[in-house]
Amino acid sequence: MKHKGLIALLLATAAAVAVAVLVSFSGDNAGIDPQANQPVLPEIGKRLGEVERMTLVHGDIKTTLLRQGENWVVEEKGDYPADGPRLHKTLLGLADLRYVEEKTRKPELYPRLEVEDAGKAGAKSTLITVSDAKGSLLGEIIAGKRRIDELGGGTDGIYVRKPGNAQSWLASGTLDLPDDAAEWLDRSIIDVPNDQVKEVVLTQPDGSSLDIAHDTPEAKLALKGAPKDTKLKSDDALVEPTTALASLTLSDVRAAAKLPLPETGVAHAVFTSFDGLTVKVALFDEDGKSWARFAVSGSGAAAKEAAMLNAKLSPWVYAIPDYKAKSLRTKLADVTAPPPKPS
Repeated sequence: MKHKGLIALLLATAAAVAVAVLVSFSGDNAGIDPQANQPVLPEIGKRLGEVERMTLVHGDIKTTLLRQGENWVVEEKGDYPADGPRLHKTLLGLADLRYVEEKTRKPELYPRLEVEDAGKAGAKSTLITVSDAKGSLLGEIIAGKRRIDELGGGTDGIYVRKPGNAQSWLASGTLDLPDDAAEWLDRSIIDVPNDQVKEVVLTQPDGSSLDIAHDTPEAKLALKGAPKDTKLKSDDALVEPTTALASLTLSDVRAAAKLPLPETGVAHAVFTSFDGLTVKVALFDEDGKSWARFAVSGSGAAAKEAAMLNAKLSPWVYAIPDYKAKSLRTKLADVTAPPPKPS
């Protein structure tokens, strides 16, 4: 009888353990929060095509992304075109966020997860607000610290908190959120590969000029108007100045009307391509950055492209990378060897 009772007890215990295991894996365990594995922002996933506005607040920086027809613009940058792929990726990331587990409810611990109220000085969190054309809220979240591969299998984790809600969470998903509004801009300005450049004339504020040209793409670059005994520093010394407009990107942008050309200190460049494209660049410094203004014209096969480029570029002034600005400021002395010292 004792053995039968012991066996019955063991069987009952095993059955209870089996039920507990099954319940835990089925998600019916009362100890597991019912929100776990649920979408953090379900309305964004359901109504992704209705999103018309996304606002991000990080410290004292606010970025507003607005839909204009088929495109998006950055409001704080004079409605300059936004980086569409980055924005689309961010919206998909918001739609894919899912709750994993509860974290702290204590405000004093929020900074550890970077889910403190956004907009305050020193806050590392980002408040993201998404709405439709009527201004109706589709989703709002405070995004905090990102944990690479936190959940294994290449799945990242990110700490989040709903505004006005004390509970913070670890969520599964990835959000790549730039701090600066300029990082949301479409960074591409113009691309004129150096093998398409027939001639480039660089004129500096002091009036000195450098003229580089070749008759065919295969021909060697040469100096025009230089003394016959001029010697180059190297065989490829003339290449770098011709690459200034190749894959040129911006670091910032302003409306041309708000940043006029200064009366002094302006360098000029004229690039002419083999297909008839002419790009004029005016370069100057302001606020520690090198700014470029463009005027594009063209003939023949390049006429249509020139008109499109000019319509795109002429309303704006672009801050460009320092190494590109340096190329546009190349002087004759930068590419030629010093004359031999008298014996």
